[in-house]
Amino acid sequence: MLTIAVLSYWLAAPTASIAMDANIPQEWLNGIGLGRRLAGFAISFAPLACLVFALMAARRAFQAFATGDFFGQNAIRNLRYFGFGLLASAVLKPVSGAALSVLLSLDAPAGQHRLTLGLDSDTLLTLLTAGIIAVITWVISEASALADENAQFI
Repeated sequence: MLTIAVLSYWLAAPTASIAMDANIPQEWLNGIGLGRRLAGFAISFAPLACLVFALMAARRAFQAFATGDFFGQNAIRNLRYFGFGLLASAVLKPVSGAALSVLLSLDAPAGQHRLTLGLDSDTLLTLLTAGIIAVITWVISEASALADENAQFI
């Protein structure tokens, strides 16, 4: 649904809305056509795709947890993929924003083209969360290895 929502935005949003969201004058987008709208979607989709990957991995990890498989390789691997997906999404978000700023300012007057790179608190929080998940998966993986080793002694 997230993909459909982003695609719908890029295909159906009025030019004025896109200009307002991008904080640029509407005149710069008067010539925005289907090609630039699809390019905007493709650029926006990169961090979203990583987020969707992360959410699907989290779903699989929680399914493993629901069956009592707390320390199994499947649960650990999917929790790790969740962290990697979040990390990739957070890293791609500022890059995507910069690419969108260039795309949307292509028709700007000479000397007013933009390359905007932004790092907001949401991105920093996502990076922090991805780091915490990486540590948690490392600890669970180590605990699982110790449990397997101890099980061999009995």
